Amino acid sequence: MTLVEPEVALQEAADIDPAVVAAEIGNVSVLKRKSKVRAFTPLPGVPEGTPGKVALVNGWDPWIRYHVMFDNGVSIGSLNREHLVPAKQYDEMVEKRRRAIESGAFEPTEAVEAAEAGGGEAAAASGGAVVNGVSIPQHLIERSAAARQRLGA
Repeated sequence: MTLVEPEVALQEAADIDPAVVAAEIGNVSVLKRKSKVRAFTPLPGVPEGTPGKVALVNGWDPWIRYHVMFDNGVSIGSLNREHLVPAKQYDEMVEKRRRAIESGAFEPTEAVEAAEAGGGEAAAASGGAVVNGVSIPQHLIERSAAARQRLGA
């Protein structure tokens, strides 16, 4: 089998959460052990499109994880479903993803953008910090600094 290079449209949409993409295109069914799959997103040591086989299904309904043995020799555990697609449906799912991205289905709404911008300004005004979009209150930063000083770090 040949590996499929990620499409240019996907490189432009790198900030899109894979779970949102999977939900939008219907890539959400539960996989069974020994299912043949392909990587739907680039993973460490595994390019997108690499075939593999599910070795273990672990967890329960809202939190199922997969351990996959890929054909290139890499074995990755604790994978979410959105990173995998059944091998027979790979081409169909890639096409659905491309169409969804081109249609603008993943464009953030103005309300979401305003909420994100407002959260950062509120944290900055209170003397806190924003790390990866999460506000950290100033009292937690001070508590952490005091603990490091107390422990001699």
